[in-house]
Amino acid sequence: MLIADGFATGRVELPADEIRSRVVELVEAGVPWVSLRDQKADDGTFAEAAHDVAEAVRAVRSDVTLSVHGRLDVAQSLDAGLHVGRLGASLEEAVAAGVAGPVGVSAHSASAALAARKGGADYVTFSPVFATRTHPDTVPTGIDPLRLAAERSGLPVLALGGMTPPRARIARLVGAHGAAAISSLLFAWDAARTVGQFLDAVAE
Repeated sequence: MLIADGFATGRVELPADEIRSRVVELVEAGVPWVSLRDQKADDGTFAEAAHDVAEAVRAVRSDVTLSVHGRLDVAQSLDAGLHVGRLGASLEEAVAAGVAGPVGVSAHSASAALAARKGGADYVTFSPVFATRTHPDTVPTGIDPLRLAAERSGLPVLALGGMTPPRARIARLVGAHGAAAISSLLFAWDAARTVGQFLDAVAE
């Protein structure tokens, strides 16, 4: 999963239009799942940018999985999945709404991952497994809590936080279903090479 953080308003390192361009490039390179996140964007800006990205990535790859962070109305309008976090719709609301795509939850412990399954989630992102530039002050969990989350939740778990292809492989070996990444994909010098390495790392 590519988490397209800042796709509507940008990041310190990249303007929004460049992020959106890179998202399309990464999907062309083989990224199978894009999750749109921008906590700074107002509703209108988020919705407009999300529709633009959805149209662009689906033109490149019709089977791409698309998710939206927190914004239930946007997820419904795009026939996308919804990722539940601190802001926006709750897991209960997402499940009740019956969005077209997968419903996911951000989890930071095995107990939270188990609660997500009981609440009807389809997957969880588990973070931060390693130190991350997005949340530099957050202490990483390490591998053992990730393993426990995968074992106890019974859900597909995507390892998030400091993910690189070698770390994604470690996560896969301890039971994670796959990996989610922001910086290592958005800032990749060679999109095709990096995406290929990630896909190989999480392959069966």
